[in-house]
Formats: sequence, structure tokens, C-alpha cells
Amino acid sequence: MEVVTRDRYALFRTTRIFADLTVTRDALRVVVHLGRKVSEPYFIKIGPSGKRVSHVVLVRTAEDLRTVIPFLREAFDLAVRERS
Repeated sequence: MEVVTRDRYALFRTTRIFADLTVTRDALRVVVHLGRKVSEPYFIKIGPSGKRVSHVVLVRTAEDLRTVIPFLREAFDLAVRERS
């Protein structure tokens, strides 16, 4: 896995970006690129991104982060499988 950073941004990728983070004044904006659409109230925006579906969530607490971690893992696993 590679992490590419610049100013307030970080991209997480294998051969393909599976998540990106942006530091804002009041939250960490996390975009998770999944192979499916997930309808959950904590995703504030969901939309297509090429062959993937991008899901945006604002992380403000440790609980918010715990909610997102399984989706980050799913996105990572998808990116690794694509590479094979």
C-alpha cells in the first residue's frame, strides 16, 4: 500500500486509489471507493467514480472512525484483488 500526501490531503492506494482523506476545520472527510453502493445514513454523498462507487463520510469522533473502518478494509481488499 502507498500513501500519497499533499497539504491537507492523503490518497491511499495499491495500484488503484481505494480511499482518500481531507483534513477540514471540523472533521476528517473520508471518501471510500467501493465496488457497490451502500445506503447508510452516515454517508453524506454517494456517487459513481468510474467502475467504483464513492462514499463520503465526515469523521469527527472515534466512533465515526470505527464505523468507517470495515468499509476501508473492503475497499482495500477490492483494490488488492484487482491487482492480481
